[in-house]
Amino acid sequence: MDAPPPSATTVVLDLLAAHEGRPMSARDLCEGCAIIGHGEAVARVAITRLLRQKKILRQGRALYALNVAGRPLQRDVSAWRRRIDAMATWSGGWIAVHDAGVSRRDRTLLRRHCRALDLRGFRGWSGGLWLRPDNLRGGVLALRADLQALGLGEGAQVFVASGFTLEQCAGIRALWDVRALAADYADRLRLLEESGRRLPALEPRAAARECLLLGRALIGQMLRDPLLPAEMAPDAPRRHLVEALEAYQARSRDIWRAVLNPA
Repeated sequence: MDAPPPSATTVVLDLLAAHEGRPMSARDLCEGCAIIGHGEAVARVAITRLLRQKKILRQGRALYALNVAGRPLQRDVSAWRRRIDAMATWSGGWIAVHDAGVSRRDRTLLRRHCRALDLRGFRGWSGGLWLRPDNLRGGVLALRADLQALGLGEGAQVFVASGFTLEQCAGIRALWDVRALAADYADRLRLLEESGRRLPALEPRAAARECLLLGRALIGQMLRDPLLPAEMAPDAPRRHLVEALEAYQARSRDIWRAVLNPA
């Protein structure tokens, strides 16, 4: 909460993502930016830039909505809960990405490649081989397409990996710090509970600001959750956090609705 406020372009995208596909007016977007600390001129420049980049769409006179077509990361942000629901039963198998053939020359493309692996919970094992449990719906075919859409580097190979020894499997499982993950879930749940107790005493605009800043931070962390199967990490802490974050987001939408549309 003490970090610098997000840029006006980020605020516009966050507000539209929280609006669940419904368009927002330029007036409301500018007001939302003002609550975070950006002036109207800065907000309108942000809207114009996002239109030019085709990250948002004009839907009528001074109405705007997210453009999630071909933008899997923005799709994840606007529908983060759906990604949690993508988990499937784990049979003990693994999906691998071998990226020794990916060029390291273009740093921007390499960052996108590494981000794609991180967003889908892969961990580096050995010799350019990245692994994650095969517990996502659609299996390797769906995950390969998803990774490519997120920016997986050209030359990376995605496949099902098997035949590991018991010792190797133990080493692979250790790539994820399960204790740290559980502690992180508890910390995020505590932040939500503390903010929930604080909101009623805050002035409406201050409450709206806190909801947006905390919500975006926690959703950003949730997008990087490795979605480990219950056989590797207890499912209950993540489930409790997801339920609390959903309730917080619903409360946040009510607060923002009241601020932007006062009676």
